[in-house]
This record gives sequence, structure tokens and C-alpha cells, in this order.
Amino acid sequence: MRTLRLVLFVIFLAGCSTGMQRGSTLTTDQANARALQLANDKALAIYHCKIFQDARTARFVHNLWEWSQRQGFGHCDLEATVKLALDGSTNAVDVKLLDSQNRVVF
Repeated sequence: MRTLRLVLFVIFLAGCSTGMQRGSTLTTDQANARALQLANDKALAIYHCKIFQDARTARFVHNLWEWSQRQGFGHCDLEATVKLALDGSTNAVDVKLLDSQNRVVF
């Protein structure tokens, strides 16, 4: 009888751990929110602004969440690209200043 209880308990624990793994995968809304936060945090650190707005652009590509957005910033643009793993851990956050103004050279 004890052996049967032990086997049932082990099966129960295995089922619980599998459920937790599935629950740790980000949804599209969670990926969007996390990427937006990371992009604004990096823009704040580099350019002293939080310019990126709520946008539903996260796509699931090659087992990664990819999010990107471009916003006007004065006479330039800021472009952010964020890549997240399935569990929400950060793979890459890149914020670039895009400047296409013509420069006069003397």
C-alpha cells in the first residue's frame, strides 16, 4: 500500500512540474509588455527618454519573441529591437539612433 502511495505521489509531482514549465512560457501580450519595458529602460539609460509606446508587434520567430519599434526623436528616430526567450529572459536589447540629416562639410 505504501508503494502505491509513493508511486501516486511521484506521478503527482511530475504532473505539477510539467504544468509549471508550460505556464512559464510568455503570451504575446506578456512579450509585448516585457519588450516595451526593456526598450524604454535602455533608451532612458542611453538617451534619457522613454519614447516607445504600447505596440502589439511581438512575433514568435525561431523559438524567440522578437519585438521592434521606431519612434521620432527630435530630428532623428530611435529604433529598438528586443529578443526574448520563451520564458521571458532577455536575449538582446538594441536601441539605435537613426539620423539621416544632410551634413554640410566645409
